[in-house]
Formats: sequence, structure tokens, C-alpha cells
Amino acid sequence: MIPYGTGDLSQTLMLRRIGGGLRQEIARVSAEIASGQRSDPARALGGNLMQLATIEHGLVQADRYASSAKFGATLLASQQNSVEQIGIITERLAPDLRMSAQPTSPDALGAAAARARAGFEDAIGLLNTKVAGRYIFAGIDGDQRPFAGAQDMLDSITAGLPANATPADVTAHVTAWFADGGPFEALAYQGGPAPSNSIDLGDGNSFRLDTTGASPGIRDTLAAMALGAMAETLSAQMPLADRRALLAAGSEAMTASTDGRIAAQANIGAQEARAAKALAQAEAKSASYKILRTELRAADPYENAMALESAAQKLDALYLVTARLSRLSLTEYLR
Repeated sequence: MIPYGTGDLSQTLMLRRIGGGLRQEIARVSAEIASGQRSDPARALGGNLMQLATIEHGLVQADRYASSAKFGATLLASQQNSVEQIGIITERLAPDLRMSAQPTSPDALGAAAARARAGFEDAIGLLNTKVAGRYIFAGIDGDQRPFAGAQDMLDSITAGLPANATPADVTAHVTAWFADGGPFEALAYQGGPAPSNSIDLGDGNSFRLDTTGASPGIRDTLAAMALGAMAETLSAQMPLADRRALLAAGSEAMTASTDGRIAAQANIGAQEARAAKALAQAEAKSASYKILRTELRAADPYENAMALESAAQKLDALYLVTARLSRLSLTEYLR
């Protein structure tokens, strides 16, 4: 074994330090070649990180606006679907009740009244839809279910009827019950008012979630469906002729409520379009910021290739020098 002196040990440590530095350089350059980005942006930009920080801030803001727009679009799409489904129910029930209001057997009349009641229950269920932890028709009180149960509503309507009520009495009572300031607002609708402010999505874009379960188009449709459902609720108290009259009145009211419901759908659709526009702009801006960030942090492939080749050559030379200094070559061993 060849003895080492103090100079030999210091030389060995120096060679190790140089070798470690070259290996780190090779690892850094290799990583930059693989990722295409600088491992130390501050060094690459000469310490001027203002532009990069501005881009990062803009990217975070654009992503936040995009997330808000996606969430709003989801809520609005759910509202649109619910109102559309309610429309399908009323469009099916209106002619059904009109036909059943003609002289028919008691069983046929009872079946039609039961379908009217089921339609009302389905509508209440649709208006109580919850998406992402929020009731979509509850206005600002998104954590509060907007409607009591359908049975509770029908019981409340029935409780306010006069004794021996005629179809005209029932129609007038239901209309008043759902009118502004009527029992509907205190006993049925449990949500809050529509938000007074729009939701900001940047660049002048915004949208509103201003359709609630108490909106006129929704309320009129519910009143019409409740009127038809009363033919089943009052089956034990009213003669067949009066129940037929209630079915006919419910059918007419459902048809009359179509325009208001379509207006509500149009309003939701307009807000959907605004949210979609904001989402497209936010995503485009986010993509632009990502391109700019990539360009600022991009590593020059030619420069890195040259640096990698240079570091590899230096490391090879270092290994050769180390071998010679340590007399570890095959020729020296065979002497």
C-alpha cells in the first residue's frame, strides 16, 4: 500500500470537492434538459423576479376566476335542468288533467288527481336540489333547504280553506296563498332572497344567481300544480263534479304559468352565457400566463448541452488525474 502524507490527504479532499461539484453540475444540467426549465430562476433572471412574480400573481387570479366561473356554471346548469324538468311535468299534466276533467269514472278521476299530487311533490323535490353542498334555489341562504315538504304545504293550504269550499273558493285561496306577502313566504319558502350583488369574474365579467324558489315564474308554476293536487287532497270532502272543476282549473293554471317559467329559464340561460364567457376568458388568460412563465423559466437546450458536455469532460479528466495520482492504473500495478 502506498503511504499518504499530509499533502496527499489535502489533495484527496480537493479532488473529492471538485468531483462532487462536477457531479452536481451534471445532475443540475441533466434535470434542466429533461424539464426544459431552469432549476434556479432567480439566477437565470439575474435576480430580477418582478416580472415572474407578476405573472405568477396573474396566473393565480385567472385560475381563481376560472374556478368561480366553473362553480357558477354548475349551479346555473343545475337550476336550468330543474326548471326544465318542472316544465316537462306541467306540460305532461296540463292535457292529462284537462282530459280527466271530462265526465269519467271515479277511479279515473282519482288516478288523475293522484298524478297531479305526484307532480307537485316531484316539483318540490327538484326545487330542493343540492349541488356541492348548496341548495341552488335558496338564494343567499344556500345552506337552508328552500321548501318544506310537499305534504306540509298542501296541509297548510287545506287548513286555511273555508268549510264547504267550492272550486272557485279553492282557486281563490290557492292564488292568495302563493301571492306576494301570502302564507307561501312564511310557511313554504324557507330560503333567502336573491343575492343583491353580482359575482365578479374579472375583466368586467360577472353573473348573478338571482333565480330562487320564490321567483315569480317558479311560484306561479307551483301554485298551478298545487291547485291540481287539491283535487286529490280534498277527495273526501268534495263531490266528483267539484273535483273535476279543480282539475280543469289546475290544467288552465299550468298552461298560463308557461310564460313565467320560460322567462325564468331565459334569465338563467343569460347568466349561464355570462359565466361561460368569463370561464373562456379566464382559461385563455391562464394559458397565456403559463406560456409566459415557461418562457421566462425556459432553459436554453444548446447552452445546457454544451455545459453537460463540458462538465462530463472535466469529470473524465478528473478521474484520469485521480487514477494517475493514486497509481491505480493497470500498467503501474503490473510493474
